[in-house]
Amino acid sequence: MRSPFKFLDAYSKEDKDEFFGRNIETEELYDRVFETNLILLYGASGTGKTSLINCGLANMFQNTDWLPIFIRRNDNIIDSFYAGLNRHALTKMIDSAKIKAKIKSLYLDHFKPIYLIFDQFEELFLFGGIKEQMAFFEILRDLMDEGLQCKILLSMREEYIAYLSDFELLIPSLFDNRQRLEKMGILQIQEVIKGTSRAFDIKIENEEEVMENVVLKLRDNKVGIELSSLQVYLDRMYRKAVENKKPDEPIVFSPKLIDETGQFENVLELFLKEELELIEKELFQKGSKIKGIPMTVLFSLVSDDGNKKAMETETIYKQLFRRKKITSAEIDYCIKRFQELRVLQEVK
Repeated sequence: MRSPFKFLDAYSKEDKDEFFGRNIETEELYDRVFETNLILLYGASGTGKTSLINCGLANMFQNTDWLPIFIRRNDNIIDSFYAGLNRHALTKMIDSAKIKAKIKSLYLDHFKPIYLIFDQFEELFLFGGIKEQMAFFEILRDLMDEGLQCKILLSMREEYIAYLSDFELLIPSLFDNRQRLEKMGILQIQEVIKGTSRAFDIKIENEEEVMENVVLKLRDNKVGIELSSLQVYLDRMYRKAVENKKPDEPIVFSPKLIDETGQFENVLELFLKEELELIEKELFQKGSKIKGIPMTVLFSLVSDDGNKKAMETETIYKQLFRRKKITSAEIDYCIKRFQELRVLQEVK
């Protein structure tokens, strides 16, 4: 039985009926996209910026009203920019054509406004050099000066917003239209639990006590409650409730179930341990002989603060084969499984 909770994944447009707690923020972002052609969305990690765009904002538009093009830096933001435009092009243009020419052509192809959505934009400052950064903002300035049927939305973690100041002379309106996404308050958290439970026929026993106990398990006085943490915890509760129920019984969230689920830190640790063991077992079935491959691959991909490391795949292949004799096929399999399990987000 599929869990209705997103765990570490973002909500998509198709999840409209499962997306709760962000109505006000969605309406604010929708209003902002009509104020100027450049919008800055920022907030702490785990506040659900990607979900707000992919699900909340996306469902405010009819398909005929916008053409969203989602772009992440990957290895280089300019290359990813070109790749994103080319994916949507009906009229093929030469590779050397300027980005503004490609956007004009895209508009003529689809006859609807283009929305360039740069998700996890902080990666440009985490992993990109000044040459790449300057090239990107020069393109942005040219696009805004051109007066195209094109909106630009930069979504990033708030601790990196100061890096934008270096480019304010180039684009004076960089900070003019911005929205900070706050962490969910208790009422919003309750709306997520209640709304998702109704949508998936989950019975809540002693509702007030359940709400209070979930908040107590997740609350951190310093950082509040992250949406991703809530999804992780509810996902584990759901799986445990499915294990406990008899075939003809409903799925029930109760105070007793919360006690059985335990502390959030233990839930996350248990999930990662179980999934790494599962992937290792699968690798052994495929003929691998080396122990600890999934953990080694994961550590090579993710930094201490949870960000994707600025390393190309070929570099990882060479390093892990030299250090551990781990093959590229084994690395590719681990990455594929991490993406399926939503431990890593797939870069498209």
